[in-house]
Amino acid sequence: MGFRWLIRFVCATIYMFGIRGGMGVRALSEFFHLCRVETHLGASPSSLCQLVAHIEEVILAYKARYEVSHTAMVHAIVGADETFFDQIMLVVVELSSGYIMLEESAEDRTFQTWQDKAGQALRRLGVEARYMVSDKAKALTKLALDGLDCPHIPDFFHASYEVVKCLGGRFATKLTRVRRALATARATLDRLQEKADGFANICEQEQRIAALTDEQQHLEQGQMRYHEALQQLSKTVHPFSCETLARQSSTEVSELLQGTLARLRALSADYAIKDSKNRLGKVEKQGPEIAKVVDLWWTWTAESLAPYGLSSERAAWVCDIVLAEASWRGQADRTSSSPLRQAYHAAHERARARLLAHPLTTGLHPQEVRRWQSWAQWMVTKFQRTSSAVEGRNGVLSRMNHTQRAIPLRRVKVLTVVHNFGLHREDGSTAAERFFGEPCPDLFEWIVDHIDELPLPRSRVATA
Repeated sequence: MGFRWLIRFVCATIYMFGIRGGMGVRALSEFFHLCRVETHLGASPSSLCQLVAHIEEVILAYKARYEVSHTAMVHAIVGADETFFDQIMLVVVELSSGYIMLEESAEDRTFQTWQDKAGQALRRLGVEARYMVSDKAKALTKLALDGLDCPHIPDFFHASYEVVKCLGGRFATKLTRVRRALATARATLDRLQEKADGFANICEQEQRIAALTDEQQHLEQGQMRYHEALQQLSKTVHPFSCETLARQSSTEVSELLQGTLARLRALSADYAIKDSKNRLGKVEKQGPEIAKVVDLWWTWTAESLAPYGLSSERAAWVCDIVLAEASWRGQADRTSSSPLRQAYHAAHERARARLLAHPLTTGLHPQEVRRWQSWAQWMVTKFQRTSSAVEGRNGVLSRMNHTQRAIPLRRVKVLTVVHNFGLHREDGSTAAERFFGEPCPDLFEWIVDHIDELPLPRSRVATA
């Protein structure tokens, strides 16, 4: 029991701090010495380096054992991007599950390289791309349309960020300048009043303060209008209206986007903010392409419901009532922005009240209602408008690459397995379980079960 506990302790330390946290073997060695386990364990850096390599081999063996191809071709939402270390890293993620399908180094990021590597990864897993979300890089757009033969959706986050770069920074700069000038003017007025330095000078300074205060209020009103329009952009790109809860089409979403962008362009003109790089024009051009995701999702929903042979009344209840409640519940849960979260929470409350009051909800067996709610929860994960999962993964790898002064390619492969099979969401599921639709053995328990020996401590020479 004691030796097995020691193996668990050592494996947990290396797994959490060495592999997932990027801590080096020297720091691990020092930690084990502080815990005073060096008498039971070879805790030198060289011994730990061998043990870390062995645990990495066990993790890669786990992948070979449990990463299997789907028995039937399944549809996936593909997110793709690249990041840069010593070499280019190409990353492809299934967005609804968070499963990393590809994370490999490459010599370049041309279309041909993307097609070879991404196509091979999808074929290996038995996956067909339903649509792809990425930035507007030419190679990625071509990968979707020609390589994967699926629609390409421009990343909504990138489009929103173009608006932020055009207006957000400029409003912040103008307000900072005015607030500093206002603070200086008030300090100057205080000095003049203390010295009683001429009534005319004091009046002039008070007029300057009044003018700066008016300018500050004017800018704050503009900034508030900008924030409201930016939030409206986010509230628009959904299958359901945030205000009325009615289902939306791509055409309706595109028109709403163009209307909000027109308000932003007018705001830019009102406050003399030049869009020298035509950022708003780029977003306006991408609007119809971004909105396409709504119709794609509704088509997928209809195809998923077709095998059930529902009556028109039951289908309307599932699509308009159950799906709306699940959609806004999921959106409210994963949104961090306070104003948006409040809007999504209010939409969810209205959708939930409508669901509970519907005759079919009260008339069906509770188990049947829960079954459709579970299906709706699965279906709303298929609506993906950003490739944030890819961006987040690139951020994690970049941080580790910086702190470790480079990540070995073998460690990247290990971290991919850890991400897919070892990280759990709040519901306890891993990306692999969501992707394959079936449970997998616990990765850490697999490691512990496959480590039978630990490095031996140094034998001390007995002194006479």
